[in-house]
Amino acid sequence: MSIYNVLSFEIPIIAYSVLHQHKKTVTAKEYARSLHGLRAELNKESDRIQSVWENHISDMTARTVQATRGNLSQFLSTPIQSDTDEIQKIMKDQIIQTSEQLLPNILYGLAGGYDARYLIETKQSEMPNSRMVKGRSFMQKTGFKVGKSNAPIFESLYVVQGGSNLDILENMVRNGIGIYNSAHEKKANEFETMACSIYNLLFSDGVSYSSFDRFELQVNFDKGKESYEVFHRELGESIKYFRTEIHHLNVSVWQRKLALGIGEEYTLRILTKDRFTLRAAVAVTQKFSKDKHLVAKAIREGMWLTKEII
Repeated sequence: MSIYNVLSFEIPIIAYSVLHQHKKTVTAKEYARSLHGLRAELNKESDRIQSVWENHISDMTARTVQATRGNLSQFLSTPIQSDTDEIQKIMKDQIIQTSEQLLPNILYGLAGGYDARYLIETKQSEMPNSRMVKGRSFMQKTGFKVGKSNAPIFESLYVVQGGSNLDILENMVRNGIGIYNSAHEKKANEFETMACSIYNLLFSDGVSYSSFDRFELQVNFDKGKESYEVFHRELGESIKYFRTEIHHLNVSVWQRKLALGIGEEYTLRILTKDRFTLRAAVAVTQKFSKDKHLVAKAIREGMWLTKEII
């Protein structure tokens, strides 16, 4: 039984969000290729780490069985080889069972995520202009340059299971891929402005992300003066509304972890497979925000943005 079981809470799904804007000397296509290259390297390194961990557990189990058998050999009287093999199998099964109970069932390395470009020009965004003004203002206050003559703004979302994977993600960048002469260095040399936040997944309805998703409606919002217990209960019920209206959506709500990051405390993410469905999702969210309950008010007063997944 892992520490999560003992404390009676699930292993958190964590999103490390990086907002970034590249230099004018780099084209958007070149920068997108750099982002894809970095993510491919992180995925490759994640596979390697998972394999190393599984091999370590297997080798450790085998060594422990052998050591235990040696320590007990003077007390065992089993002249028949089949009996010895059976004893060894029992010990191995017990060790595996114990390790599974003590170690959290976590996928080590990246568990998911994507890179996306913000659509902050009115004609591209599928968003009412009044909503876009607030989103553009947020970007400017965060330090990004907004306007047709400036580079687009991106978000890279790296999803992991459990806080230990934040250490592993950092290790992958620093020691696995490497800071220099790597996909990370190429991307690092191309960006101009960056802002980071970390979130816990609170609720999800539908698949959190699939390779078919191409656009996202993002709403950042705060809860107001209501208690977390009441607000979270309403949030859990409210997000079911969106997929009731449009079935093919991936909807999730995230809460900033330990106040680490910028902007509002909560983020609603609605992923869609095409621009037509994105427009429909914006319309449904506008309809939802007109209600009078706590969550509708929070969404109505939130900061709305749209993105295209690259």
